[in-house]
Order: sequence, then C-alpha cells, then structure tokens
Amino acid sequence: MLDLDLPKQTALLQLPVLLRNTPAGKATYTKLALWDTGAEMSGVSEELAAWLQLEPRDEGMYMQSASETVSVKVANCQFELPSGELFEQDVLILPTNDTPVIIGLDIIKQGYFALKPEQDLLHFHYELV
Repeated sequence: MLDLDLPKQTALLQLPVLLRNTPAGKATYTKLALWDTGAEMSGVSEELAAWLQLEPRDEGMYMQSASETVSVKVANCQFELPSGELFEQDVLILPTNDTPVIIGLDIIKQGYFALKPEQDLLHFHYELV
C-alpha cells in the first residue's frame, strides 16, 4: 500500500519508482514517474530505456502525441513502488524525455487508486487488490 501527501497545488501527479532490467543487472530510481490515467500503457523514455539496456521489440504499436502519431517499440521492465509493490510487464519506449517514466492504466487498474483533498494537501493512495 502506498500513501503519500502531496501539495494540493500539484499540477502533475509525479511519484517515485524504482525501475529494473533484471537480466542486464541495471536499475535506477526516479522521482519523476507521472501517474497518467489517460495512458493505456506505461512507458519509459528512449534515453532511460537505453541506460537500462532494455531490449526493444517492434510490436507494430503507435502512440498519439499532441501533434502526430508515432511508431513506438515495446520492452519488458520491472517497476517497484516505494511501498514494495512489483510490476513486471511490457512498456512503451517513448520518443520523448520530457517525462522519463509514465505509469499508465495497465498498472493503475491493478489496484485501488484514490486521491483525496485534505486541507492544504492532496492524499494519494494506491494498494493492490
């Protein structure tokens, strides 16, 4: 279970996550994982995928950006939340480095996700069901 209090004026829901490529023995911690309920699949930037030595596969997938539709590759990656929940799954390799990690509905819908405003804070709650 993950419970965090964030400033209420938070424009983007960004939380920490540990990423691993177990076969390559690579791991990195990032505090810029964007929880995006509008993203069907989770993803990592091309730069981060290269550093983790993820093995991209062409699955014929496409992503709609603000201005165009682009072809994206897929790779397997392990996500670990600060509370210890592990997710091993395919992720999109994103052609942008603006947000290095996106947590999409493929992870979010595996648990109970809630945001609750409390005075000057926004309480974030996530737990597997």
